Amino acid sequence: MGNILTIAIREIRSYFVSPLAYVAMFFFIFVSGFIFTLGILSGQGQADMRPLFGSMVFLTLLVAPVLTMGLIARETSSGSIELLMSKPVRDLEVMLGKYLGAFVVYLVMLLVSIEFPLMYEAWGNPDWGVIASGYIGLALCGLAFLAIGTFASSVTDNQIAAWLIGTVLLLFFWLVGFIGYGGSGLVPEIAKRLSIYESFTDFGQGIVDGKSLLYFLSMAVIFLFMAVRSLENRRTA
Repeated sequence: MGNILTIAIREIRSYFVSPLAYVAMFFFIFVSGFIFTLGILSGQGQADMRPLFGSMVFLTLLVAPVLTMGLIARETSSGSIELLMSKPVRDLEVMLGKYLGAFVVYLVMLLVSIEFPLMYEAWGNPDWGVIASGYIGLALCGLAFLAIGTFASSVTDNQIAAWLIGTVLLLFFWLVGFIGYGGSGLVPEIAKRLSIYESFTDFGQGIVDGKSLLYFLSMAVIFLFMAVRSLENRRTA
């Protein structure tokens, strides 16, 4: 556990000594704030976070590959991965430490975005049950999306390629659910089960559903497992 925390702290520091974390955070908060403002100016007249949560999920999809593209790819291209691997740490510890660092940065973004429901609290009477559920869903999305991005970074030594692979994978899981609309049968049902959008919907409505919880946690575990195996293959290659 000590090695994981050490690597995570090192990764968090690397984010904040470069512009990456600041740019990603600015993009996430600025676009979320823009959508929040549009909702107010449109005269919806309700302190309702549900429309914003849907947008924040998609913004997380865009930001996650940016946060993770250099986790392994940067180390591989610079050769520092060999130095890291020469230390008495296991591949799993390396991967979890880097992943944890990225997740902490993402949680900071979510923490900053709490200003939006606090504004609603000042102006109206928001449903904090829905807000809590939505943020739980966003945190779970972050776990899954960052795991996919970490896997993408582990299969290439090019950061742009890692970003592209991670983005394409996430867009697939975002768009696959549309196959299920207007149809019935096994394939449409599987498509809906694989859909990020479908799985998050309940959280955005104030429902913490066990199936959706399992979906995001399973996705995180599966892609982290594949990332570890990819790193093991690099060590033995």
